[in-house]
Amino acid sequence: MKKRRCCASALLCALMMSGCSYSFGASGVEDLLRAPQFSGQTNQVQKALTAYLGESPQLKYPTGGDHLSPFIFDDWDGDGQEDAAVFYTCASKGTNVQLAILEQQEGSWWVTQEREGLSTEVESVSTAALAGDDQVGTQLLVGYGTAQGDRYLTVYTYSDVTLTAVLETSYSEYLLADITGSGTLDLVVVQDGEKGVQVKLLTNTDNTYQQVQSLDVAQGRFSGCAGICSSIGGGGRRYLIVDGYTGNNGAYLASEILYYDQKAKKLKAYDSRYVEDLYSATLRYFTSLHSMNIDGDTTVEIPVQLAGEAGGVVNASLERRLSFVAWQDYTTAEWPKSWGVVDAEYGFYLELPRAWQGQVELTPGEEKNSWEVRSPNGEEVYLSVRIVSQGVVSQEYTRAALLGSQQIQVKVTDLAREMGFATVVGSVTVL
Repeated sequence: MKKRRCCASALLCALMMSGCSYSFGASGVEDLLRAPQFSGQTNQVQKALTAYLGESPQLKYPTGGDHLSPFIFDDWDGDGQEDAAVFYTCASKGTNVQLAILEQQEGSWWVTQEREGLSTEVESVSTAALAGDDQVGTQLLVGYGTAQGDRYLTVYTYSDVTLTAVLETSYSEYLLADITGSGTLDLVVVQDGEKGVQVKLLTNTDNTYQQVQSLDVAQGRFSGCAGICSSIGGGGRRYLIVDGYTGNNGAYLASEILYYDQKAKKLKAYDSRYVEDLYSATLRYFTSLHSMNIDGDTTVEIPVQLAGEAGGVVNASLERRLSFVAWQDYTTAEWPKSWGVVDAEYGFYLELPRAWQGQVELTPGEEKNSWEVRSPNGEEVYLSVRIVSQGVVSQEYTRAALLGSQQIQVKVTDLAREMGFATVVGSVTVL
């Protein structure tokens, strides 16, 4: 589920960390940002935009969302021809992001519209095809961010050679998903306010998004939204899982569940029959533990930190780094969906056999950045986990996952194999 920004600044970081010595003046950095070399139609669009502006644009790469390129290709106006959208800034137009739409004719691209964005950075870009009675194009959803941490969402439509912002609103998180079961994508916008977290549901009406509901979530408990995701549970019921910051200065996370009531045609708070207080049950102090689909089905699971008999023993020196975690679906009686250890320092989850729950101890390993899973008395080692550079190869350890320039390696003992932990490949999830 993690996406990384691919831009000239990443190239700069790679060069700086390579151990070589490079000297860049202001013009050198600017050249890296302004003149990356593309191929094919992307190169043609870039040349057409440069010719239109009369100067070389500085391309703006989205840092999240479904698209991580400054060039987005789709049929924006529904005429059956692919168009282009480009995010950039240039000296003549100030510091805010500009959005240009280009169409093609007889193999050539030309700028038809450009519009100023709401801030200096593009945080996310998503697209939504709204199918109505008439042929319509694809809408463009752009999340803009500021250096102060403010976020603004704009929904654009393009028709008759005109780019229109049909929705502009502040947001902390937004989500495109079929929440209402209509077969088209709904838009959920989450806003943080003085009363906590507010969820707004917008549906496809007349081929644009119209707000149909506003709902306060966990009033007096959530100070801000940490994430939101859609989930489909038993019987096809559709849910929204909201992770919220809570506690002093948002030091903790907890979760609430909303569901869409088909009869009432609105979102409602879900009252789980499997736990008395969902908020208290999901309270966790590792703020990297966001809800996610841990097992690849249609349901999103909520992580719960466990201690003592419910999970196992964690050596005191590792309590700030490691925790036993169960991933649970509070809409069914199947508990837990997965169980294992989260390494909060390096941001990954290692699934363990269910039979080990409450029967193991986590201790420091012999190497730097390593830890071990041992028997309750600490005498037997079941497996060892270490973080090493990508180039390290070992006959004893198996690569379980990559973490940027590093890798997670796991060594499984014969005793652990006898107890059911036969393989580690595929059992690690990067959070």
